[in-house]
Amino acid sequence: MIDPRAQMDAAHVVRSLGRMNDDQECFGFWQFAAADPEAVAVIDVDGTRTTRGALAARANAVSNTLRRAGLVLDDRSAILVTNSVRYFDWVLGCSQIGVHAVPLNFHSVSDEIAYIVDNSSSKVIAVGSSLKEVADVALTSIGFEGTRVALDVADGYVPYADFLAAGGSGAPDERVNANAMLYTSGTTGRPKGVLWPATPGVTPELAARGGRPMFARRGMSVGGVSLVCGPLYHGAPGSQGLQALNWGQSVVLLDRWDGERVLQLIEEHRVTHVQMAPIHFHRLLQLPQDVRNRYDVSSLRAVTHAGSGCPVDTKQAMFDWFGPVLYEYYAASEGFGTSIGPNDWLAHRGSVGHMSSDGAEVRILDDAGEVLPADEVGMVYLRLPGVSESSYLGDPDKTAASRGADGFRTFGDMGYLDADGWLFLVDRRTDMILSGGVNVYPAEIEQHLARHSDVADVAVIGAPDAEWGQRVIAVVVPVAGVRGDDDLVAALRAHCDAGLARFKCPRTYEFRVELPYSGAGKLLRRELRDPYWA
Repeated sequence: MIDPRAQMDAAHVVRSLGRMNDDQECFGFWQFAAADPEAVAVIDVDGTRTTRGALAARANAVSNTLRRAGLVLDDRSAILVTNSVRYFDWVLGCSQIGVHAVPLNFHSVSDEIAYIVDNSSSKVIAVGSSLKEVADVALTSIGFEGTRVALDVADGYVPYADFLAAGGSGAPDERVNANAMLYTSGTTGRPKGVLWPATPGVTPELAARGGRPMFARRGMSVGGVSLVCGPLYHGAPGSQGLQALNWGQSVVLLDRWDGERVLQLIEEHRVTHVQMAPIHFHRLLQLPQDVRNRYDVSSLRAVTHAGSGCPVDTKQAMFDWFGPVLYEYYAASEGFGTSIGPNDWLAHRGSVGHMSSDGAEVRILDDAGEVLPADEVGMVYLRLPGVSESSYLGDPDKTAASRGADGFRTFGDMGYLDADGWLFLVDRRTDMILSGGVNVYPAEIEQHLARHSDVADVAVIGAPDAEWGQRVIAVVVPVAGVRGDDDLVAALRAHCDAGLARFKCPRTYEFRVELPYSGAGKLLRRELRDPYWA
């Protein structure tokens, strides 16, 4: 299965393959499984090892049973499970018969699960044992009439062993690749399903090869060990795990983020590839120096990150520790973007890629849709010829709003291109603060405050203000041992006065023990902002 950013129509995939190579060496999970079925595919959170052959057999059984249940091209099937090899059983099984797996956030409450199952029109749902109670409430509330599969044994559910036995382990006929249907994080309303229609003629093998050049630019290489330290329901960790299997890597799963445990696993398994979010970098760098020095991370070939803007100082500190192995990409559930490797980033610190990286074209447009010159901030629009366009399920208005002229589309980010065509992100359009008629970008203020030695974490939001329209508020987590009091406020005001224009300086400071983050490491700014706008 391929990441949605690389879904291509059949003709384009074939053309890409012809340009890429002619040797037809083994590539893609299914080919690696056939070539070496005894190789380890997944090391589960409890240390259990699953071979490629066993994983392929179970995924085939999922495919065959779903087909027998009547699922056809572009149907959906949900899965609610914590990080586990069962996730790969299900998603790989769906992906080779043109069915879109719908990964559900295992942190969600029943109403949130019910909404996505109903909105996606999922016909089958697979549920892990620890999540049965919340799933039952959700499914009952919407009168779910589809098949319920227990990934172990549970009353009212088809036992997983019986479900697999009904299908058999042989490969299904007429294999068609389908991407998982991911839901946006819902930062501006209800989450939306991002649908990439399956394309008849594109098998999983063709799809994997079609996306190979793009993932190679993100640091992927054949063989090795990939550590997944985020929740698989999220697009980035889920894609990382699936791509690792496509590249012949073993996947090591972590159930929840723990900085020292990550370092332990890197050393223990000689991990070569890992994907993180900037908040993970921040937390690793906060570990005591003796803990950081305790573990050998020299096996790493590529540490990939995305998800939110990474402060330049934080990324440089990771370079100093891990070496020149950091790769960054800019993308979203809705589609492709750009990428940048270690050498280019060190030469263009803060960039997320060139306007022509990954074959993408980038434009910066103003509110009137006019192209802006170099170094002027506007909305970032991208286009990648040959890539099929995703849509928001059941929301043609939002789909249309995300698209500009000539096939360009936006993820809602503000940024600029420098004179040499390097793209720099400034902030999310929805996070921008309009204060006194001037645009204020929270990311810039956050990065400045994060440089203060007493700040462990920070978020900047806008709140209603009778005089200014909005006022700038900084929500700060002090470092351990530092009190959030008037003395710290005075120190932070002086720090901002010395490095920021006056209109950017926060007028109010709040102190918290921690900030809210999603399981994938994305700041949930809306949870901080909403009480002010209620």
